[in-house]
Amino acid sequence: MTLVARIDEQACLGHGDCERIAPEAFRVTDVATVVGSAPDDRLRACARACPAGAVLLFDAASGDEIDP
Repeated sequence: MTLVARIDEQACLGHGDCERIAPEAFRVTDVATVVGSAPDDRLRACARACPAGAVLLFDAASGDEIDP
């Protein structure tokens, strides 16, 4: 499966855990933004690490949201 990350900008508090785990995929200023991609296991780690639950993961093929 290939995952696509999105940020729930309403939920993001800018903690930066996603950028620390996958700097090639995320940048954090006031809120996180997706700037690239990363392996699925690292995207899942980012989603699990986000204290606000703002990193959302979707299956690239189906568009279904995936639990981290």
